[in-house]
Amino acid sequence: MSIKKLVVVGVVSYLLFLVVLMPASWWLKLAPLPAELRLGQVNGTLWQGRIQALSYQSLELRQLQWQLSPWRLLTGQLAVQLEAGELAQMEQAYVKGQLRYGFSGLQLQDTLLRYPVRELAPLLRLPLPVGADGTLMLDIDAYQQGTPWCKSLSGQASWQQARLQPPTGWIDLQHIFASLACDEGELVLITDGQNPLGLDVTARLQAAGRFSVDGTLKPDASMPEEVHQAMQFVGSPDAEGRFRIRF
Repeated sequence: MSIKKLVVVGVVSYLLFLVVLMPASWWLKLAPLPAELRLGQVNGTLWQGRIQALSYQSLELRQLQWQLSPWRLLTGQLAVQLEAGELAQMEQAYVKGQLRYGFSGLQLQDTLLRYPVRELAPLLRLPLPVGADGTLMLDIDAYQQGTPWCKSLSGQASWQQARLQPPTGWIDLQHIFASLACDEGELVLITDGQNPLGLDVTARLQAAGRFSVDGTLKPDASMPEEVHQAMQFVGSPDAEGRFRIRF
């Protein structure tokens, strides 16, 4: 092997070791992170590391860990195994999944997200002044980034131990289940209507962050009287007793 080739191999090897061994905190300083993003103590390297806490506005993740796959880089794709929070701590956010980024954009595979609803509720501009509690679960089988939001999406969503708090007090809604999909680039959530509220809606996240909900409500007879009384503020029922909701 010529001296020139040895020099090239040496330089490439040095750069690879530099990338591998450089602290993750140094790389994060170079990244164009949002101004509202707050990071706790960062440990480890680019390939494997941990952030003690990560927060954005009112959202927070604790003990975020990552593991990169060096072999995926050979195919022009960044592949990361992520995990944050503790699965057994139901009151905390939890994330576990596979993230990939390449020429076709962002992909998610076999990703589970759990987040307390009471921390998400203030971010939603609901048409009625109500509180909310329980746990939001997103189980994403596969997601492919597209315009404006997605190219494909399959998975399930659920609101576990769902509760609403109108002025009259807390109302137990048990569990609400939905499916996740992508329609013409918009993220879509569709409930099945098999819940105490008879909530059968399609929610969409549209371009420019616009959020829409369209569907019907038909509270079960077991719901408290105040729920049925509150339906007068939603509108008039149709022939099957369903109330139209759209916002």
